[in-house]
Amino acid sequence: MNKIPLVIQREYLTRVKKPSFWILTLVVPILIAAIYAIPIVLASRPLEHANVLVVDDSGLFQGQFVSGRDITYFDAGSLDYAKRQLNENDSLDAIVYIPARETTLPSDAYLYYRTDAPSVTVQGDVNNQLQKILRNVILQDVHGISAEDYALITSTSIKLRTQDIETGRDGFLQIKLIVGALLAILVFMAVFMFGSQVMRGVMEEKTSRIVEVIVCSVKPFQLMMGKVVGIGLVGLTQFALWVVLSGIALGGLRITNDGLFQQAQSRHVTEISTKGTEATNQYQAAQYQAAQYEAGMGVDNDIQDLIEGLGSINFGMLIVLFVFYFVFGYLLYASLFAAAGSLVDNETDSQQFTLPMTIPLILSILLMPAMVNEPSGALSTWLSIIPFTSPVAMLFRIPFGVPIWQVVLSMVLLLATFPLCIWAAAKIYRTAILRYGQKTTWKDVGRFLRMGR
Repeated sequence: MNKIPLVIQREYLTRVKKPSFWILTLVVPILIAAIYAIPIVLASRPLEHANVLVVDDSGLFQGQFVSGRDITYFDAGSLDYAKRQLNENDSLDAIVYIPARETTLPSDAYLYYRTDAPSVTVQGDVNNQLQKILRNVILQDVHGISAEDYALITSTSIKLRTQDIETGRDGFLQIKLIVGALLAILVFMAVFMFGSQVMRGVMEEKTSRIVEVIVCSVKPFQLMMGKVVGIGLVGLTQFALWVVLSGIALGGLRITNDGLFQQAQSRHVTEISTKGTEATNQYQAAQYQAAQYEAGMGVDNDIQDLIEGLGSINFGMLIVLFVFYFVFGYLLYASLFAAAGSLVDNETDSQQFTLPMTIPLILSILLMPAMVNEPSGALSTWLSIIPFTSPVAMLFRIPFGVPIWQVVLSMVLLLATFPLCIWAAAKIYRTAILRYGQKTTWKDVGRFLRMGR
């Protein structure tokens, strides 16, 4: 009678009932939602308004500071008066003081505060305005360029967008790089985490001698396969719960921040309306951009890029391929971990076997910077096709777009390789699981593989 389902049931239920399983299952979606939400929340939340007094003894900055959405500047007559106001009025936050000039241009300025240091936003805005006003003075007096023209020049920029020439879709390569790296690292960690659980489970049963009782009623191959498949199902259950809970969390985030998502979806209409060859239209668009910059209104662009870039990725296909490469990559490596666990009596001795077996997987992570430079290069292609590296390398490349023949070839080779690994691991496991108190070498492993049955 086949006892594999019984072993699978035991391994699965034992781990799913542990509190650590549910804690990890709930924590990961919260982290995913937080990573997705934090930039949006930080960009959309109003900052605490600051009131700043300006004392200019140099005569160059008087009336030049521009108040914005988050900071209001007030001119003060003297430093002594400003200090009294700061000490008596809790609504004031800081004083900007520019001393009288000893040379043509001032070289120092001071930001005084009462108790709490001004926020980074206040310090950055004060510093930026000091530099801008000083440059405006130089440009206007020396070169005859007005402050308005200088503001227009410095706030106008051109954005480089990557675009597919056939489909006309934006590439969003940086966002796809992040998604691909996260998927690759996630499957790498999952294979190692659940594969290590298989190895530790085998070693615990071996060192406690309980395996001697188990193999009286269950064949060694059935025990190994039940353990590998049972722990693999635990991993799939956890990933399924992560997908569902993350979807719920992100859906709630989209509902509560629907304005940003709608702006991202409709932004291309605005971009088209600003295109044209007329100099007047370009000048007006640049002026509008400068006004947004001055008022602090342009901070949402990066968030809209993030939302639009994520929306351009086919997450349905990503989930399917992630499940495939996790399942068969896990079966390939978990069987090797099970064999390594049967060869030794403690986890320290297992390193001599697990490290050589996992070098290809580790190598695919170490070579990720090279794949970043050329996602479609020869190195990336071969790493995504070779079965021992494809679970990590192919998932990294998928968001960038991979030819169908490469995906199919990679999947076929992985499907053909994992049964061979299971067969080899089973031969080692069957012979080594009842072997105690003896140091096992790679020569012994070769002998186990050559033994009959």
